Amino acid sequence: MRFIGNKENLVEKIYQILQSKNILGNSFFDFFAGTSNVGQFFKKKSYQVFSSDLLYFSYVLQKAYIENNSEPQFDKLLPKLAIPNNLLFAKPLDLVIDYLNGIEQKEGFIFQNYTPKGTENLEIPRMYFSNENGKIIDGIRTQIEQWKEEALLSENEYFILLACLIETVPFYANISGVYAAFQKIWDARAVKKYIKSVYYVREHTN
Repeated sequence: MRFIGNKENLVEKIYQILQSKNILGNSFFDFFAGTSNVGQFFKKKSYQVFSSDLLYFSYVLQKAYIENNSEPQFDKLLPKLAIPNNLLFAKPLDLVIDYLNGIEQKEGFIFQNYTPKGTENLEIPRMYFSNENGKIIDGIRTQIEQWKEEALLSENEYFILLACLIETVPFYANISGVYAAFQKIWDARAVKKYIKSVYYVREHTN
């Protein structure tokens, strides 16, 4: 994830410094978790990880990657979905993601506040996301919340799906690094049609 302060490329060096200084222990405190990359790294090293952050997106990632320790099964949700026969042997998370990829687009919060069409009344319409991708993101986010309200998702399943969405959105955002500003010319990645990814959650929840 593109995020200021992301330490993904530093975690190995941090670990090496701890080793070189002979700093021992089995607990690791990540006080400003951000993308949770540091906590994920030390979790894989068998540390008991404690993490925190004021940002809600960080809380979501911590719930999905740090607190959770197993792949979701979606036992309540899957029976409600029409799954194509050729996907019967896919993992539960893959099935849910495939379903989300095909749901109806919505003109919701993201579309109305972060796309050119949704902000056409402004002097400079916002170009954070293309009109289509804004509606796709809204459709997915709305569906996840609806499943939660219908009690079709466990707490872990809910945060895992949100983490999938959060991790994927930056690959289709027309930004340089953070959402404080958008680029005035469309980046190639921002005009690609949004296709949801489950790589991060699958790789990091076990």
